[in-house]
Formats: sequence, C-alpha cells, structure tokens
Amino acid sequence: MVLIASKFSGRALTGFIILWSLSCIPVAHSQTTVDRLIVALDHPLWTARRDAAESLAAMGSEGRDAIPKLIDLLSDVEKEVRRATVRSLEGVGAGSNEAVAGLISALDDDDWVVRRRAALALGTLSGTAQVAVPEIRDLLGSQNKETVKAATLALSGLAPASKLAVPELTQLLSDEDWKLRAASAHALGKIGEDAGDAISLLTVALRDVDWRVTETVVEALSRIGRPAVPVLIEGLRDNSVPVRWGSARALGAIGADAEDAISALSLSVGDPVMQVQWASARALWAIGEAIGNQDIDEQSIESLSAALIDSDWVVRWSAARALGALGSDDELIKEQAIAALATVLKDDDSRVCEAAAFALEQMGSSADTAVSALGDAATSMNAGYCEVIDAASEAAEKILLATGWTVRWAAVRALGVVGVNNEAALDPLIQALSDEEWQVRGVAALALGQHTMGNESVVTALIQSLEDEQAPVRKAAVISLGTLGQIAQSAVPAIRSALDDEDESVSRAAEEALVKLINGEDQG
Repeated sequence: MVLIASKFSGRALTGFIILWSLSCIPVAHSQTTVDRLIVALDHPLWTARRDAAESLAAMGSEGRDAIPKLIDLLSDVEKEVRRATVRSLEGVGAGSNEAVAGLISALDDDDWVVRRRAALALGTLSGTAQVAVPEIRDLLGSQNKETVKAATLALSGLAPASKLAVPELTQLLSDEDWKLRAASAHALGKIGEDAGDAISLLTVALRDVDWRVTETVVEALSRIGRPAVPVLIEGLRDNSVPVRWGSARALGAIGADAEDAISALSLSVGDPVMQVQWASARALWAIGEAIGNQDIDEQSIESLSAALIDSDWVVRWSAARALGALGSDDELIKEQAIAALATVLKDDDSRVCEAAAFALEQMGSSADTAVSALGDAATSMNAGYCEVIDAASEAAEKILLATGWTVRWAAVRALGVVGVNNEAALDPLIQALSDEEWQVRGVAALALGQHTMGNESVVTALIQSLEDEQAPVRKAAVISLGTLGQIAQSAVPAIRSALDDEDESVSRAAEEALVKLINGEDQG
C-alpha cells in the first residue's frame, strides 16, 4: 500500500482502494460485495461513502439491501455524497416504496443537483412512484420555490399519473418565477388530455413576457391535443399577437386532430402580422400533410392564394406548401389553386418557386394544367424570376444557389409526377438532360422513365445520357430505359455496353434493365 499511496492521493486514492478491493470479487455481484459496500457507506472519508454509493447504483435490484442505509445517507453533510446516493436509490429502488419515499424527501434538499436528480429518479421509478403523487403534489405548496420546481419536474416524469396535480400546476402558471411557470406548463403538457382544465389559462399564458415560457406553453397545448382545439381557434382571433401566433403554432403541432381549425387558420393567413400569417399557413400545411387531401372550401383557397403574393417570402412559401397538402373535390376550386401555384413558379424568390413546384408535385396528375409553367421553370425559361435571395453565405451561393438549379430540379421532379404520359412534359424533360447540373439531369432521366407512352426521342435522349460524366445520371438513364419496356428495345446494345461501366451501381442497374427488356421481348 506504500507504493499505491505514493502514486495516488485524496479522492483518487480512495477510489483506487475501493475499486482494487472490488476487483478481487467475481463479476456477478455477490452478497459479500453488497455487504462490503454497505459497510463502506459508513466510512469516515466522504469520498469513500460517495464511491460506495456510486458502485451500488450499478447493481440494480441486487443492491436492494442497501436501501435503508442509502436513505440515511440522504442527510450526509457532503452534497457529493447525497448526489451519489440519489443515483444509487434510482439504480436499486425499482419496486421499493421505501426508496421512493427517500427520493421524495430529497426534493427538499439544499443542493439543486440533488433535487433535480431526485425528481428525474422518481420519473425513472414511475411504476412504483405513482402512488406517491399526492405526497409530491403537496410539495407544490411549499414556501421554498426550489422545492416546488423539483416537485414539478417529478410530476412531469410521472405523467399522466400526475393528473391529480393539474389544479396546483395550473396555479403556478402565474407564478412570478419564469422557470416555475415554464416548468408547470411543461408538466401540464406531459399530462396531456387529462390537463384539459388548464387549457384556458395556458392560452392566457401565451401572453407571458418571457419567450421561454410561451414556447413551453405552445408545446403543452399541442400535447393536450384535440381538447385544446376550440380554445386555440378562439385564440386566433385574440387581440394579442403572441396569443394568435402561439395558437396557430400549437394547432399546426397538433396536426390531424386540428382538422376543425382549417377554416379559421385560412382566415388567419390574412392576419396583418407576418408571424401570424406564417404560422397559420405553416399550420395548414402540417394539418394537410397529416390528414391527406382535405375538401377545403373556396374561401380557404382564396386566402392561401392571396398569401402567395404577400411581401414576405416565408408567408408565400408556407402558403404554397399548404395548397399542395390541402385539396378539394371541387374541380373549379382545385383549378384556382393550381393556377395560383403555376403563377408562383415565377416568384422573385427561388425558395418560393421551389415550394410551388413541390406543391404541384404533391397534387399529382390532377395538376396537369401546370405542365407548361413547370416546363418553363425546368428549362430556365423563367429569366429574371426565382432569384436566389439571402443565400446562407457567399460560398453557399457560389456552390449551390447562384444558378437557381434547385428550382429547375424541383420543377423537373414535379414534371415526373404531374406530367406523366403528357406529351407537353417530354420536351422540357429531354432538355433538362443537358442541364449544367448533374442533379437536374439525374432527376430528369428518372422522370422520363415514368412516361411509358414515350416516343423514340425519349429513348434516344436516355441512350445519350448513358455517356454522362456522372454515374448517378447514367444509373438513372439505365433504370428508366428498363422501365420503358418495349419502346426501349433499341437501347439494348447501349445497355449491354453499360455492363462494363466503371461504377458498380451502374453495371448492376444495367443487368436488371436487360432482364426486363429481354424478358419483355421474349413475351412479345
């Protein structure tokens, strides 16, 4: 031990001694190991007590015999010991009411780390700790704010069983401490639908002067879900901007269960405040994505169409995505939306142009009246439009954005869906095979493969793409030729040559394409 002492001192020495002694014990935790650690919990050195508690934490249920001694150690004068003790009780305390009681008492500790760890530990032991909810709820009335915060955190971890504490948590929404207001909102959100009685005051809390509280409130309302929708719809008409903005965001986060809010959100797209407009349009997009096509009314289409010419690009972008996600069985209303999106393909901002292309793609072949506009966007016929604005950096603009190729890429993608078997889509797609950006050429090659009623010019263009310098483009061309079937029989020699392509993915695709074409020929 002299040699050991010369190399270690203080905490390091104590930890080494304990670890060294334990290393002599088999890996399976024997009762002897537990007994030794229990004895070490009374060691005169606080570092030894701490290390023993930490070792017990890893033992799980095998260390249950240490629980009474660990609870005694929660009153240790050293906070580091108490911190380790809480971790240990979490590790060994599954199914132990005694351990839960000890952790509840630790919620009133002087040290914030102990309090927080105790709260989180109670959440981990929720199966056992649920019976302690009334006792933890009583701590919400403590005069010590730190104890209240810890109890609130514990109740969050015990949700939804902590629904009994909804009245007390709701009262805390008006506390003078922003951390406590945020913590109570978080707990109510974790409780979910059972926190319905708090909805009205949560909506009022959207006016909170601290943004950290309002963010938590928005999340809480969205977690409560469907029961909060009627109050949030009313919130869209509130005089307070934060309430309108927060209500729209919460409705979007609720998703499909907020379907009843579509009409109200459509009106809010016309709000005089940009943040509310954006949040409302984005909420409509989220709801539309969640529920699929929804038969929305003409007024909603008109509101979103009007937002497409808003002065702020974020509003225009969100409105475009919302129009793509939402739909209508009324052909006239649908055509209004398609026409509006086709116009936006000539927006000043490339991001909005891309959103319009994605929206039309989402509408599918029913948006075929937009093929001409998509063709222009796919082949850079929109000179002077869709400019890159507010690029992330000069380098990003040079590398990615300055040419506006992402708009062409999005438009070509849309043509592959909207313009399937529409001859008007073929010429712009063939032109796109010569685009300066390989990403555009690649998606154009794949899109042409969807046109199974294509002509020889399509096959010829795809054969030429087998010589493209970029392997992903060559692979896309091979795949499409295989998909086209009989009309691509003339491509068989070129595809055979692709079997020797330097890129393995291209040669594999060529093998598969040949199987399709040759089998198809035999069947014919």
